[in-house]
This record gives sequence, C-alpha cells and structure tokens, in this order.
Amino acid sequence: MMSATSSKWKILAYLVIGLLIGIAVGYALSLVIVPAAPATVAVKEYTIGMIADLTGEGADYGIEVRDAGILTVEEINSFFADNKIPVRLKLEVEDSKTTVEGAVSAAQSLGGKGIKIIVGHLWSGQANGIKSYIDSHKIFTVSTSSTSPMLSIPNDYLFRMQAPDSIQGRVLANLIWKLGYSKVAVIYRNDPYGSGVYKYFDEEFKRLGGTIKSLAYTPDLPDYSSEVLQLSSMVKEFGGANTAVLIIAFNYEAIKMFDKARLDPTLSGVQWFSSESLKGPGILPPAGPPEVADFLVKVRLTGTYPASLTETELMKKFVENFKARYGREPKAYGAYTYDALWVVALCLSAAGSEDPDTIMKLFYNLASKYTGATGLTVLDVNGDRALQDYQIWEVKKLDGTYDFKVIGGWNGAANELIVSSQ
Repeated sequence: MMSATSSKWKILAYLVIGLLIGIAVGYALSLVIVPAAPATVAVKEYTIGMIADLTGEGADYGIEVRDAGILTVEEINSFFADNKIPVRLKLEVEDSKTTVEGAVSAAQSLGGKGIKIIVGHLWSGQANGIKSYIDSHKIFTVSTSSTSPMLSIPNDYLFRMQAPDSIQGRVLANLIWKLGYSKVAVIYRNDPYGSGVYKYFDEEFKRLGGTIKSLAYTPDLPDYSSEVLQLSSMVKEFGGANTAVLIIAFNYEAIKMFDKARLDPTLSGVQWFSSESLKGPGILPPAGPPEVADFLVKVRLTGTYPASLTETELMKKFVENFKARYGREPKAYGAYTYDALWVVALCLSAAGSEDPDTIMKLFYNLASKYTGATGLTVLDVNGDRALQDYQIWEVKKLDGTYDFKVIGGWNGAANELIVSSQ
C-alpha cells in the first residue's frame, strides 16, 4: 500500500504537471487537498545523461545543447525546491566529438555508470549508431535533433523531440515549387539524415511535376571541390530558367561547399535552398566567414526550420534567459533540449523512480499534453513528434548584420504553406 508521504508527493507531482500543461483549474485545485506531509522529506536526485558534440566540427550545435541543458536543469531544480517537490536533477555530460563512434562511446560510458535516461543532441547518424546499445540496455533516450524516417520505429527506447523528415522533405518540395522552380539540383549528405530528407523531397517534388538531378556526398571530407564541380554541371544541364539548388548538409561541410560555389558563375546565378541543418550557429558571422555569408545573401539561401509559428511564452522566456546567461541567442536545438528535460523531470516527479519502462510510458502520455517552448509536443506511435510547424527563413543582411530572417511558414495541422515575402 502507498504511504501517506509517497502519496502526497505523487499528488503534488501531478499538480505541477497539471499547472504546466493546462489541466483544468478545478481538477488541479482538487489535488491540493491532501494529508499533511512530514516536516522533512528526503530529496531524490536523478542523474540524466547528456550526449553532445562539444568538440569537432559540429561543436556549435552540441555546445548549445549542453548550455541549454545546464540552464534548464537549474530552472527545474529551482522550481521543484520552491514548490517543495523532493526531486532534483543532475546532468552528466559526455562529448560525442561530432562522430558516430564518439556517440557510441558516450552512450556506453553513461550506461556503464548506471544512468537510465539520456537526453542528447544525437543527430540521426549518431542516434542510429547508439540504438542497439540503448535498446539492449534499456536506456530511455530522447534526441533533440534526429529526424531521419529510418528511425521511426515503435516500441524502442529512442524518442525524438522533432518530427521525422518525411514531413520536412515534403515541405521543401512545396516551398520550392511554390516559388516557381520546376528543376532542382540536389546535393545531400549520404547518411540517414540526408538520405531521409532527400527521399521524401524527391517523391513529393516529382509528384508536383518537377525534375531532379541529385548527388549524394560522403560526409566529413576535407575538401568538396569535386562535388561542387559536379553540382555546377548539373545546373548547367538544366539551364538557368526555373532551376534551383537544394543542399542537405551539416554547416561545417556546407561552408566548404559554399566557399567553392561562390566562385562559380553558374552556382552564383541560381537560388539555393536548404533543410533545417544550416540554420544554426557557425555558418553566419561572426562565427562563419563573411565572404560565404555574402554568397548566401546573393543566392537568397532559403530553408525550413522546425518551430512553432506562434512564439510561446515559454520560448520567449527561454530565449531571454539563455541570452542573459550566455550572451547569445539560441539558434538551433536549445529549445528542444529545454522541452525534453522538462518532460523528463515531470515524469520522474510523477513516477518516483527512474525505471526506464515507466518513464517511457509516462513520457509518451505527458508529452502529448505538454505545450512547451517549441509548442505542443504530441508524439506518434514511434515516439516521434507527430505535428510539426516549420518556419521558412532566408539569409539576409540588414544594417550590416547577417541573420536568418523568417519569411513565412508551414502550418502542420492545416498542411498549408505561407510565404510572406521574398
């Protein structure tokens, strides 16, 4: 039988959940009528593993995830302390070094320390690499950036805060078609992420009536001169009219390609498009080279990014706190990290344990009712985000500053594309 103390704290945990995700006030108020708790209740501390690219060419993304994680855990612990909820979180961070092998090593290190829950950057190649380990060792894992449809698998231990690219690929196709382009030269990363975006873009763009030439490139090469020459040839074969370029790449690889493409008259004379992976720290000044940024402005690089079309109050608060703490705005996956950790914290406070199977069931149910910084986090049967809006952005230079200017969006619920300006 549940003790009065444990019963009280479970009820308080559900009260917190109700307040955060909007359960009716009458129901929430009914929960506060509980037996008095003892003056002292032991606080339980749970260690959450975090995997992030802190070194290597993708460190800009991973550092943001880590910094968002530190900030969020502090906020959670402060909230729980203020509300006398005896649960605290602690982060154990491992560097995945921008490699699949680094992610596998990080997961094994965390698992070896007895950690049962991991939240991480974990792009799709990394998520795929650690999947057999986390499944076999029953480690509940939440990726804040993985989107490959290859990983949309039910009843496993990998959950994802973003929708699979079966959606994003179709959004890109409709965006490019709507803007008047019927021929597209595509260069994409030959890994689960790039191949996933490309597959669904290819299907949708051809369904709309478009024509595609494509080139899959090998990740992490020191130079992409040959690939840029091939891309230029593809555009020449299409001819300039109604032709665009789509790049599906990581920013550090894309910078190498852009640096070559800016010197190519053919590639400088067509509009470029991108998936969400290029909207983030590292590609625009001051971190990125200004000559590359000038090229992106010239070719009007336009892309998608998974984000609510209506900025939530939690997003405003998160951005404000992140900027105050670190002196910069979060650009990529920080807000998804924020939501993932909050839902995990609510699950732990409700469960009273870190049993992975219990947490997994609670996470699925609570995420489907939680509206966080990134909007409503309802999940599908695969543990992936089910509904996804996308912002449409374009690289612009305004008053001497380069930025990703939002010019429209995709309403996931209505399957509607709106481009406000070009």
